[in-house]
Amino acid sequence: LRDGLRAATDGLPGDARALLPGLVVGDTARITPELDDAFKATDLTHTLAVSGSNLTVLLALLIGPPGLARLTERRGLAPRLGLSLRATALFAGALTLGFVLVCRPDPSVLRAAVCGAIALLALATGRRRSLVPALATAVLLLVLYDPWLARGYGFLLSVLATGALLVLAPGWSEGLRRRGVPPRLAEALGAAAAAQAVCAPVVAVLSARVSLVAVPCNLLAEAAVAPATVLGFAALATAPVAMPLAELLAWGASWPTRWIAGVARAGAALPGAGVDWPGTWPGALLLAAVTVAVVLAGRRLVRR
Repeated sequence: LRDGLRAATDGLPGDARALLPGLVVGDTARITPELDDAFKATDLTHTLAVSGSNLTVLLALLIGPPGLARLTERRGLAPRLGLSLRATALFAGALTLGFVLVCRPDPSVLRAAVCGAIALLALATGRRRSLVPALATAVLLLVLYDPWLARGYGFLLSVLATGALLVLAPGWSEGLRRRGVPPRLAEALGAAAAAQAVCAPVVAVLSARVSLVAVPCNLLAEAAVAPATVLGFAALATAPVAMPLAELLAWGASWPTRWIAGVARAGAALPGAGVDWPGTWPGALLLAAVTVAVVLAGRRLVRR
């Protein structure tokens, strides 16, 4: 399947040819050092590491918005296909397993799959679920399975970002909505800002740099991730049986993919896009303290 996706993207323009396999299955072999630097400068490298966002896009296509998953007015493909709740959970479980096999069991993929499996079990049994305990359970199971994951930066960033989206982002989004920001924009801005605030200290340790354009670049790129992911997975699935159709789907996916690459290049080219920062854990603690101070000062300024 991975080879088929590479073959389907062979005729695409340079950036799309390099990025689409990375967006879909984490295959970054074709990404040039110059493009990689642009993604690092704008903190968009997470789009090239297959993670929960990829799985979320696929599951949302199947089950619709999670808040409606157990209601009669639920959306997504499952009710249109006449699948019951339990059949939907079983189908989504099979989809999750296939996702892990195709994308390889990397730490972020495993975390997404285990967390998704817990939520699917709750959906199948009809019990209420809370995503924060689901994340905590996923982390515990994965670290018991492979203790060395606890030393992986990718795993750490994946867990931190997910925790920020569950704990901080809803409150920040609600605060923005109360101040007149449109709901969709408030949700996207709250999510991007929360993930950036929590993950920035760890990223600073890795790159000895802090991006000042990460939030706007992530907002601009986010709208293109879902169509690129869906069309990319469709190309991957059809490549072994219908290569012309896979090439057509890959061509469609190349447009949002090129947009993401363009955002990364434009953001990295801006003057003052980032500042150097001590790449040590004391430097990370300093950045965390600065972030907390900025958040508190920002709240006071907004109140006034």
